[in-house]
Amino acid sequence: MAETFEAIRTGPSGFSQRVCLKLVLPFFRDSPDFIELFQQEARLAARLRHSNIVGVIDFGEIDGTSYMALEIVDGVDLQVLLDAQPGKRLPYEFVVLLGHSLASALEHAHNPPTSSEIDASDVAAIIHRDISPSNVLTSKNGEILLTDFGVAKAVTGTSHKQSAVKGKVPYMSPEQLRAQPLDGRADLFALGVVLFEALSGRRPYEGPHDPATIMLTLEGDHPSLQELCPDAPPEFCKVIESLIESDRDQRPETAGHLIELLDEFVPSPRVRRQLGRMVEQYRKEQPRLPTSGPGALGYDSAGFQSDAPRDETGIKVSGPTARASAVLRSGRPGRKRALWLIMLVLAVGASVGAAFLFLPAAVPPPTVVPAPTTAPTPTPPRTPTAVPTPTSAPTPEATAEEAGTAETSGETVKATRPAPALPKPARVTVVVFPWGNVWINGKPQGAAPLKDHTLKPGRYQIDAGQATPTKTQTVRLGPGQRKTISFDLTK
Repeated sequence: MAETFEAIRTGPSGFSQRVCLKLVLPFFRDSPDFIELFQQEARLAARLRHSNIVGVIDFGEIDGTSYMALEIVDGVDLQVLLDAQPGKRLPYEFVVLLGHSLASALEHAHNPPTSSEIDASDVAAIIHRDISPSNVLTSKNGEILLTDFGVAKAVTGTSHKQSAVKGKVPYMSPEQLRAQPLDGRADLFALGVVLFEALSGRRPYEGPHDPATIMLTLEGDHPSLQELCPDAPPEFCKVIESLIESDRDQRPETAGHLIELLDEFVPSPRVRRQLGRMVEQYRKEQPRLPTSGPGALGYDSAGFQSDAPRDETGIKVSGPTARASAVLRSGRPGRKRALWLIMLVLAVGASVGAAFLFLPAAVPPPTVVPAPTTAPTPTPPRTPTAVPTPTSAPTPEATAEEAGTAETSGETVKATRPAPALPKPARVTVVVFPWGNVWINGKPQGAAPLKDHTLKPGRYQIDAGQATPTKTQTVRLGPGQRKTISFDLTK
């Protein structure tokens, strides 16, 4: 529900700081409920200062867009790291390090520091409620950090009421699925699922669809971790399995208790360095955007956009698109309108090109133009334009090219007409809360989330529901367009 960019935060006397800039997606910017959730994330995460939790540096709003500046982590999330491993699993020592680091982060979150000068509210615990591999970051220094408190719940000393079911179904505890009051043991359950997955390459509770996964979770029916990972110490497997008990009274009481259970398995510092080298090697193998030459987007020597504007917060955006710059631009509506006009012209050009692409072929066969008896006068090179002017008359050179010929040194050579390029496909991501299935033009697409689903440019009816479609949205997708669509089935 948000997107992130690398950015530079500047201040007086040449102060600068690399940060992760988190912006609410355009689809949610007009939703007061979501903006309140985003602001709640900032308030809760700002209370936490721990080496295993990504810190909040700044928070505010620019031109109606809420943003959050976070500590930047040079690495990848755990899901990316698992996907890159054979069998999608990590060595046993790495999993122990993962569990010990995240348990330390949870112990701090579940016992946050209090400061009556800053916040008079009595927060007894901050429950993350959305621990999953994509919310765990690993750095090239071997650090392991918990991030994204977007659906975190502040539990006070007097109120333990659960507001709504939030999180990712395979990692949600039984009490969370039942919308019961939560405590820190719900996060310990999710951590157990993450450790089970990292060690074995599969989740303990995973059915063919979300309802089946929910039933398995409620029943506590999972395979034996020791049988899946015979090389791992049996005692360590038992600790992980104790975390995913359906009855929370059977789990470790607190994150501090879990730390004590894992202490005897913690590996030497060498393992942390090995994890860092693994992350760094993965980063080196990934393609990078060019910082100069064809395809670059005006980056300066540091790799940041040299023309990216700064507003009163001193944030300068960097990334593969100019969109973040446009979002953060303050008081420059003329340039934004110009950007929309350019996008409109390009979209019209793409539509016209797509129309000609699907017309029946009616082009006459190429003709041979007789070679001139005298050497042709060199034609000055034409300056290419982004959008051709329909009213301009074609030049003789263009006519010769359209006829499929080319003149070289007084001789006529028949040229091969290149095949027309197909329109660039569009991609759509569909998110359903709390869970559900997706249909596109009446055809079932499976359980949500539907990520980067490829479609031809055009108009589509997208439905969401659980057993049957209950909500509908109609979208029009242009060539190369990416769009995220969200359904809230609780309303």
